Amino acid sequence: MRVLFVTPFAPNARAGHGGGAYLGAIAAAMRARAECGLCCLGEEPGNGDAAPWAWHASVPHRPRGGGLVASLRRLWQWRRLPLVAAKAWNPTFAATLRRAVLEFRPDVALVEMAQMAQYLPHLRPTRTILTDHESGCPANTRTGLGPLGDARDRRLWNRYVRREFANADLVQALTPEDAATLRQLLQRDVLVRPPAVVLPASPVAPALAPPNVLFLGDYHHAPNPEAARRLVRDVLPLLQRSNPSAELWLAGPNEAPIRALANQRGVRVLGFVDDLPRLFAQVRLLLAPLWSGTGFRVKAATALAHGLPVVTNELGGRGLGASPPAIHRGETPAQLAMLTSQLLADASAAAAAGAAAFAWARANLAADAIAEAQLTRAANLLAAPAR
Repeated sequence: MRVLFVTPFAPNARAGHGGGAYLGAIAAAMRARAECGLCCLGEEPGNGDAAPWAWHASVPHRPRGGGLVASLRRLWQWRRLPLVAAKAWNPTFAATLRRAVLEFRPDVALVEMAQMAQYLPHLRPTRTILTDHESGCPANTRTGLGPLGDARDRRLWNRYVRREFANADLVQALTPEDAATLRQLLQRDVLVRPPAVVLPASPVAPALAPPNVLFLGDYHHAPNPEAARRLVRDVLPLLQRSNPSAELWLAGPNEAPIRALANQRGVRVLGFVDDLPRLFAQVRLLLAPLWSGTGFRVKAATALAHGLPVVTNELGGRGLGASPPAIHRGETPAQLAMLTSQLLADASAAAAAGAAAFAWARANLAADAIAEAQLTRAANLLAAPAR
């Protein structure tokens, strides 16, 4: 089968943001099983350790011509498109997709993320599977124009999803919750493609780590700086009452919005860390509650895959069915601090939680199984009558 990935960035299992890591894991497993091509916005794709792309092309995020001309062009697009989708529109990319259909001749196209749905008509007559990652509205929807501008943008998202998602032969979400939301909005069936990450060969040993607690994320993604600030303000002081030497490490790219947090006692802002196994080996657990956003949490899934226990809330553990001791959930700052403190104080409990996390991840997050299921779903789509 020939499969064309259509993405807003190059899939990369080592990416500093969750979407890139998730797509990197899926793409690597798919490339081992099918002839895969890629059309992406932004940087040139890397092949990594998997089979190479059979066909690929990348196009800059924005058309040529900067300054006032580019700004006016984006404002014009924003008259009818939500801002994130308007920023993702590039007529050169649309032409590249039409070229991919002619040259690569895919059987099916996997269109990833809501902002790429606007390109579905340019893939005809190829059958298409659109995978929405955040319940029809990405978390980064702040316009910089205040509450009225943001409210207008949300209305544009609802119109955009109804209009553009209708062009897909099949629609998927990443969690059952997001699928239910989209079913109600679209009035059509929405399937689920579960979480997947690259599984390391061996786990870390949280029981041997010092009392360091990790939060991980791309701070360009609005829910992550919000969570980091709330952890520093509301949870860390409670944690330090029972664990005075505890440190909160904030890792991930685009850290400028949280850099000032490094001035707080017990806080370290690390920025992007390329070597995740080494980072995970230096902390006792991932403390990763979130208070906004949808989709599933790649940060939590990646920690579990490395045998690192997770403390989070319901939103932070969304899409992950792991249970204690691998993942503990609490909603209030006091609950989060208590659950974290217990793992810091008891090395044997941390060891048991880490072992449970590693076992659960191997049974539930393997990209190979998700890729097999996706190819079966694609084959079923090809065998069915066209919409």
